[in-house]
Amino acid sequence: MPRRIPTRKFLPMLAVLGLCAATPAPAADPQEFGGLRFEIAEGWSRRDASDGVILQRSFVTTDRRGRRNTGQALIQLSVAKPAQGATLQAAFAQFVAAGTPELTRERAMVKGQGITTNGHAILFEERCCARRDSVSLSGNYVGIGTPAGFHFSQLLMVNLSRDERRAAEAAFEAMIRSLLLAPGDEPFRLTPPRGAGGLDGIYSYLDTGIRPNAFGGTDFYADNNITVFDPSGLYTTEIPKDGMAVAAHCQASPGDCGFYRLAGGRIERLEVSPRYGVLARESDDFARDGDDLKIGSRNYRRIPPLPANTRLSGRWRYFFASVGAGAFGSGSVSSERLLELTPDGRFSRSGFSGASSTSSIGGGTTGVTTGSNRPVTTGRYEIEGYRLTLTGDDGAREVMSLFMADRGSDGLLVINGNNYLKQEAEGQRSSRRR
Repeated sequence: MPRRIPTRKFLPMLAVLGLCAATPAPAADPQEFGGLRFEIAEGWSRRDASDGVILQRSFVTTDRRGRRNTGQALIQLSVAKPAQGATLQAAFAQFVAAGTPELTRERAMVKGQGITTNGHAILFEERCCARRDSVSLSGNYVGIGTPAGFHFSQLLMVNLSRDERRAAEAAFEAMIRSLLLAPGDEPFRLTPPRGAGGLDGIYSYLDTGIRPNAFGGTDFYADNNITVFDPSGLYTTEIPKDGMAVAAHCQASPGDCGFYRLAGGRIERLEVSPRYGVLARESDDFARDGDDLKIGSRNYRRIPPLPANTRLSGRWRYFFASVGAGAFGSGSVSSERLLELTPDGRFSRSGFSGASSTSSIGGGTTGVTTGSNRPVTTGRYEIEGYRLTLTGDDGAREVMSLFMADRGSDGLLVINGNNYLKQEAEGQRSSRRR
């Protein structure tokens, strides 16, 4: 028999809403309740109450032994509550504290604040990994302030796996982005404010350092981070694919984007958080250095586009490795990718990946090692602008971002954000040995 999850047992805030019969929520169709306008993904049912809406979705899975597990995700969305002299921060803290006790005792794993694209103040928190009996609980909370008062929303996840939580959180975040709370609110879209803009092009800076890894060790990193500045005042930290305009890319992937404005030797940026479409403000010193830029303490180099039908000759290697050890074990992962390009427009790809781990518990030691080789693939390539297109001999086509990290040199290619270092030919290595 499948285990039934007594979800109302965990919902003191939701139980008092006096729920009505559930009705399916149409996919991507505008929803409305008490002046609220919003959208919700397919697969969620809707229940209306006197002061809000509850959206619910069940997740049913079967494990290898044939046992079924039922998890639940519930979204509560309230109409405006008068401020009554309280600040949004104080009212939001009370809203979170009045929720599921097991979650309110947990420390917030994620906290943030900012403004929405409609100019409303927004706060959010995410709490995880509470339990009651054998049931797991996670919760995300959002508070938004408007002239009419405070709007509070929460997502409660009961007995969901990691992938199921991600799906529920993605639906909740999309719903928050779609909220229209005030009469003048407009659907979520990135429209640069007046006075924004002033730059045009792709710029890169090198970021290096040491960071901890999952195995208890540390890794050195060297990332060529890019920013694409559009004259309209939009920017993105990813090169749009397939020649897509920056505006279209930002509408499809708002978490990559933001707005910028130049004023009085400074650059002001509003960055869009992937969570809830929150805009966070940042300001840095700004100066031009020929074709390049200096933003804060970072030197941004302009990356020119590559001409159509660019041909390269050589072999480039991407390599990643991470290793570490703790009190009860150790682990490592590694990955290599090789890309060979020839002047006649042909390519060849190969590589491998591997991982190993050991653990010592109860006086014994166990170890696991895995690895696999990537089959060699060949075909034709095209380079134009900031794109590398690989068309395999089997007809499979893949488009990736590409730029040369060093101006005028193909010694380091940055492909889909990964560094590919050019390998010396055998003849060059032999001459150096002599």
